[in-house]
Amino acid sequence: MTQLSRRTLAFVVVAILSACADSAPASNVEASARSEAIRFRSDVAPVKRVEEAMKGAWIPPFEDCRAPLAGETGQGPEGKVCTNVMISGCTEPGKYYPDYAACAVVRTQRPFWPAPPAKEPSADDPRLQDTAYMSELAWVTEQLEASACTCCHDSRVLDGKVGQWDIHRGPIWLDTLSDTGLALFVGLADSSALGAYPASENHGFDRERTGVPTTDTDRMQRFLRAEMQHRGISEEQARAVPPFGGPIYTNLSMPTVACRGQGVDADGRVQLADATVRYVYVMQDNARNPGVAPNMDLPEGTLWRLDVLASAAPIAGGFAYGSTPEGTFQARPEKERAPLLSKGQRYKLYALRDVGLPVVNCTFTFGEALDAPAAESGKVTPQAETTPDKCSAEDAAAAFGMTCADAATSSDCPCAAAGYCSLMPGQTEGYCTAKGCKENPGVCPKGWSCLDLSVFSADLPSVCLKP
Repeated sequence: MTQLSRRTLAFVVVAILSACADSAPASNVEASARSEAIRFRSDVAPVKRVEEAMKGAWIPPFEDCRAPLAGETGQGPEGKVCTNVMISGCTEPGKYYPDYAACAVVRTQRPFWPAPPAKEPSADDPRLQDTAYMSELAWVTEQLEASACTCCHDSRVLDGKVGQWDIHRGPIWLDTLSDTGLALFVGLADSSALGAYPASENHGFDRERTGVPTTDTDRMQRFLRAEMQHRGISEEQARAVPPFGGPIYTNLSMPTVACRGQGVDADGRVQLADATVRYVYVMQDNARNPGVAPNMDLPEGTLWRLDVLASAAPIAGGFAYGSTPEGTFQARPEKERAPLLSKGQRYKLYALRDVGLPVVNCTFTFGEALDAPAAESGKVTPQAETTPDKCSAEDAAAAFGMTCADAATSSDCPCAAAGYCSLMPGQTEGYCTAKGCKENPGVCPKGWSCLDLSVFSADLPSVCLKP
């Protein structure tokens, strides 16, 4: 199947070659497209405010340069502070990220939902009397304050709401971090799928060997390894933690299949079946799946990429390859027209509903007729009324978290109380849960949180999220 259902996609819970000498002659559609003016990234104003974007749209990263606060100085042009507005971005060391970048924009780049701390810090912790430890904790805190982590993990930012760990929850905030989170922090659990800037472009902050950005990797790892020892966590245990990134990670290894009703047709039009998308890639057939910005969204083998502005509605298929329909711009090539496609050559079409939400990942042979689309074609099948109206309290409690695979009808979730099958993209198994928690928080079991999927699409529900 070349498309994923909207239900599956929403959980969550993203190099230019010259034309070959044997390129096919341009069709009338291709010729018309190549005669039209092309909008490049440099021709459009980037969206920099949530209010400017379509609801739920991922706002691409940009650099925000602003005057320093009173008493502070900036290292940028004209003495300004220039900050990458991106979940993996950092401001200048010693400064507070929310002072120099819009956290509301950052939170469009990852799903956010409040979650309780892994553990409440203890006022009796003997480390509070260890001046060397507290000094190092203060340095670690300062490092994180300069990062976009603050947008979701600092209770001062969002009216006290945080996603589990909270750098402002004392006396030793590190206690709010789970053991698996600590494995990420140290760098023993893989989080590369989340993306990263090179230190040279991020005020010296690097996360190549750690899960959190730092200007001193060795110092950060020494402190965090000491925390592992304090908790009795071995390196083997930390390395056994599965890679972080959820669907973002899963999508990187999602298999590419043969296109059915999708691809670039013989007339040079991009066909997406019934998908509506914000990003379209035409790639070499063996190119790896795109990941997230800033370092994984333009993999080698990307021939052409079309982006929809965050302020514009997503587009459907039927437009000319190499053109820039209203509300779009060409992200690759940056300054030249798209390379001509060669007749008889196989290519990869990859399209995303939004970052992290691929809906097309398939190969086609240019010049050949596109196969008929698959019957389902990515449409959401309404959930069937297959579950009983009532379950005992004991059965309902046991139903939450049960393995399921039927995301279309949730037929393998036995109790109506947990009658919704949540399935991540690229996976064959999900778990049974409840929907409607935004309206009625009481439907979720103790320890479960609520994820509002309507931020991805207005017709999607809120669901209880497994701890």
